[in-house]
Amino acid sequence: MFELAPEPLRDYGVSVFVAADDEQARKTVMQLAEEIGFLPIDTGILRNARLVEGLGDFIRLIIIGQEQGAYATICVNILPAAQEQRLGGRQASSLE
Repeated sequence: MFELAPEPLRDYGVSVFVAADDEQARKTVMQLAEEIGFLPIDTGILRNARLVEGLGDFIRLIIIGQEQGAYATICVNILPAAQEQRLGGRQASSLE
């Protein structure tokens, strides 16, 4: 991914997960990641890094297992809330 210029990365919304105990350091790393074209995802304190590492292992398993190649990525997107049409006519949840 680091071979690509910022614009292709931005166009594809390539996510990078950032964890650190020092909030200012985490924000700085996220800003740097954004400047080079990544979509930074704040995963909170450093203890959460072990969860992110497991996610990385899973992502690599899927990419390698499906022979997607070195440029396969994952991105985290926030979708708009369902307004009128819902899958199977489900009702909106009261959970937030």
